[in-house]
Amino acid sequence: MTVLHRTADLPATTGGTGAIDVVTEAPVCAADLDPAVAGRARRRRVMASGLVQEVTVPPASGAQNYTALLVPECAPGEGPGRARPLRLVWQGQRQVPGVGAGTRLRCVGVVSFRDGRPTIFNPRYEIIAKQVSR
Repeated sequence: MTVLHRTADLPATTGGTGAIDVVTEAPVCAADLDPAVAGRARRRRVMASGLVQEVTVPPASGAQNYTALLVPECAPGEGPGRARPLRLVWQGQRQVPGVGAGTRLRCVGVVSFRDGRPTIFNPRYEIIAKQVSR
């Protein structure tokens, strides 16, 4: 018999929601996404929020990696447009529910540089709902 963990059995640190802990994660800044500035610290865990600009759906016969290009909102004081787009790659996935062009995301992961582009593999993510005014 297989025993599954109930929400009540989860550690109290997550609150049982699985939500991203934005208090302990450093927000992304333009320097985190520039390989020339990153220097020796080639990998760093960050939290990025922004708009998905484009997605790449894998072909049926190729590698099963769903890729999204996120345009992050930089930390205050860095000016608009300074951050480079951040590539998010979900390995082994043909699709990721809710993630498409125009979706606002908050994600957490380790930034590494592949082909000179900042990349997070298998990020934890939350979809940020649009605010409805009444």
